[in-house]
Amino acid sequence: MNLHLLAGVAVLLILVGVSAYREALRNEPIRRARTRSAALPPADEAE
Repeated sequence: MNLHLLAGVAVLLILVGVSAYREALRNEPIRRARTRSAALPPADEAE
């Protein structure tokens, strides 16, 4: 197999993986925010 073709396929697969990862992060921002705020007590109970 041609080395340039192999490198092109590898770059294409990397770009597809990065695109899928960014799309997954864009669809789940609420879940990440909840896990960070879950460690902190609510404002009413802290006072």
